[in-house]
Amino acid sequence: MPTLSVIMIVKNEAHCLAECLASVQSIADEIVIGDTGSTDTTVDIARGLGCRVFDIPWRDDFAEARNRVLAQAHGDWLLHLDADEILDADGAIRLRALVDADGAGADAVEVTLANYCDESRAWRWVPVAPGEPMARGAAGYIAAPLLRLFRGGRGFEYREPVHENITESVIERGGVIRAEPILIHHYGYRSGTTDKAALYLRIGREKARQRPEDPKAWHDLAEQLLACGQAEEAGEACRKALSLDPRHLGAATALANLLLNAGRLDEARALFEAFERDGIAPPHVVTVLGAVACRQGRLPEARARLEAVLEAAPRALHARLYLARTLDRLGEIEDARDHLRQAAAQFPSLSEPQHRLAAHRLRADGERRYEARDVQAALAALVESLRLDPEDPLTQNDLGVVLHAMGQTARARECFTRALLLAPGMAEADTNLRALSSP
Repeated sequence: MPTLSVIMIVKNEAHCLAECLASVQSIADEIVIGDTGSTDTTVDIARGLGCRVFDIPWRDDFAEARNRVLAQAHGDWLLHLDADEILDADGAIRLRALVDADGAGADAVEVTLANYCDESRAWRWVPVAPGEPMARGAAGYIAAPLLRLFRGGRGFEYREPVHENITESVIERGGVIRAEPILIHHYGYRSGTTDKAALYLRIGREKARQRPEDPKAWHDLAEQLLACGQAEEAGEACRKALSLDPRHLGAATALANLLLNAGRLDEARALFEAFERDGIAPPHVVTVLGAVACRQGRLPEARARLEAVLEAAPRALHARLYLARTLDRLGEIEDARDHLRQAAAQFPSLSEPQHRLAAHRLRADGERRYEARDVQAALAALVESLRLDPEDPLTQNDLGVVLHAMGQTARARECFTRALLLAPGMAEADTNLRALSSP
């Protein structure tokens, strides 16, 4: 019967290693670990649980380190796992069955790494059911398809010093790849340190220098630059990736987000409309185009796009939030609030939908109080509404009206101007701003 080796590299993983190993001990014939310089009890834990551990030098190259461990493994099949990961229990059964069937015709198996986080704007973010135990408090995960199970003895090797992969080598050697619904739960995504981010960035820069014609290297660098808060250089790296591969969806998505954040709506629209024309229109692409249409006042188009996304993916959070914004601007206030209620119910652990719903109610309360001539109470409600949802142009406009009634013309002008920045062409805000300038 074919054998399975679990291969790992570790450093100071005492806090999570035992749980990781427990998820694979029942299916592994051996666990081989390369330690890159632990100063805690990592090595003792690993050896105490029956793992074969040896020291390896660290040279700022994850691929090299993994290949050293790979060379020490004896199994017919190899499973790459990191210490802050847990192989799903059902996935473990399925994975062992694949090994016992000698791959069932495959030489390498793509699984899904579930990077748990609340980053709901990430394009591969997958929501989980409220209370899902494996999520450990996160509302979802970023799904990363990766080759983690592959044959030994075929000459497959890891490449790239950071965000390393074995896929390139498998393809070059004619390996047959098949995707399987196997989940690996990853809990280290939310707890990255500044030192770790800086290390990854340093290695990422070197990788891009060594592989200047590789769009993946530039996209990987862009993502690491974003993680380190270097948005301008990240945009340059995205553009470099797209110059090498004009349909690199990951680079285009990162660039589109940067453009949206900078208010460069026409550029973000043109970028994703080109993908759409080529038949590349996953939900997040259509959501972005719907969001841009909403911001630019093309409200029927925004509604149609966002409703189409939700019909196909009812838990697409940001499509629902942008649809609520669109319906608000169309004057369908109750329908907008219904969508906010749904979003808040679907994602009870996320603050944004809860805040948006509360802000929507406060805005309505502020409008009622203003109509009742309780200007101070209206002001308080609208200020709190904006604190919870600072991107709402309707609340900005309402606040401008209240401030103008209080004689605070300069502050009112700022609110109307802000409303127009959030919603260019918004007729009510434009009329109010012009009225302030009239003699």
